[in-house]
Amino acid sequence: MISGTIRIPTGEYRFSSEYVSIEKDKKLYIDPSTWCIHGEYKSAKKYIITESNVSAHLAQIHPFTLGWLADLHLSSTWPEIAKEQVKRLSLCNPTLTVFGGDIISGSGEYLGSNMEDAWFEGAWNYTKDKLSNNLWVKGNHDIDPGQYYYYNWFERLWSLKMGNFKFISFDGYNEDSLIPGSCWPSLSITDIIWLRKRLGEDKLSKVILVHQPLEQWHIYAAWVFYETSGIKGVFCGHSHQLSCRIDPHKEVCSIPVYINGTCSPEVKIHVATIAIFTKDGTLKTINLNGEIKIKETANTLTIKTPEIMNWNAKKTKATIPVRLVKYINGDYLNLIALCPSEDTTHIQIIRKTNQKIEIESEVEMYISGKEIYTKENLYDSWKCSCGTRWNCYYGEAKKPLELTILMRKG
Repeated sequence: MISGTIRIPTGEYRFSSEYVSIEKDKKLYIDPSTWCIHGEYKSAKKYIITESNVSAHLAQIHPFTLGWLADLHLSSTWPEIAKEQVKRLSLCNPTLTVFGGDIISGSGEYLGSNMEDAWFEGAWNYTKDKLSNNLWVKGNHDIDPGQYYYYNWFERLWSLKMGNFKFISFDGYNEDSLIPGSCWPSLSITDIIWLRKRLGEDKLSKVILVHQPLEQWHIYAAWVFYETSGIKGVFCGHSHQLSCRIDPHKEVCSIPVYINGTCSPEVKIHVATIAIFTKDGTLKTINLNGEIKIKETANTLTIKTPEIMNWNAKKTKATIPVRLVKYINGDYLNLIALCPSEDTTHIQIIRKTNQKIEIESEVEMYISGKEIYTKENLYDSWKCSCGTRWNCYYGEAKKPLELTILMRKG
């Protein structure tokens, strides 16, 4: 039984839900450090290979991070700008990564082009081992008449629950209702109804992921927002700019709209967006304007951070959430360090005994993993249906934190 996954033309599998099940002898691209996996499998950094029937649940624990890139406009080659942005995100290692549409460079106006399925394959092959838990949103350049290759590689509508949040990926360019010769959003009634259901079916904080900015399409679906609350933000691209604003229309007046389409070559400033989500239902965004550098020795991690930009494309100062993964006692430990921009941070990890480690950081951080325990500073906890307990602890700056890591059973 296979569910929650997509088999792509390479024969590999991608996930499209927070819960998946899959058969033996499959290569599934889920980051094993962030999923509770049940069954026999071999793991690498970004994927697993199943050795039995396997099910897995995305760990529902805070905080977690999201990386966002839009408007890569790939063809048979990868522009250096796009490579640079992928590298920036890969070093920041977000928990989830989303490509926000216009992954490839079709006509953009549904006029027909010489796009190839191989362009999507190139996008996948270049990023699959660089970015964890990679998800896609469809853009207007990703389809053309008779050339629906996008659907070989990912879904056009999907939602994903993680902790107290739900991510909703919406298609603003449905080819069943668009007007050829225009790149203006085209929404179908069935998609609008789907969106309304996803927004209203629970009390989770909502984040909409869509290619076109909200101001361009909300008028066609205004009624879905009338009785909806708890939308924390909309991430989009399309406009080839860096911008954040509150939409002025009364139906959606409290929703921040984060526009980052700066992978496009004509944009002067190219930044990668990373957001951190906390258990109180808030999110904070950072725009990286440079590359993080990480150096690891026997017991010490050294992180050198670049400058960052605000949503007005001006240099600013803030902390950058950098996710680090360590493999200890047969399982993974996630560390999210809150590193000041344009600074150097040192983190020391010392093995005390087979089951105890001590972590000391110059900055605040969060440490999460399976069956890890300490006496204080519990930030969040989640118990999987399999009985495994995931805990997250808050680590104060310059204060050692001793953790007990239980040995993996079997």
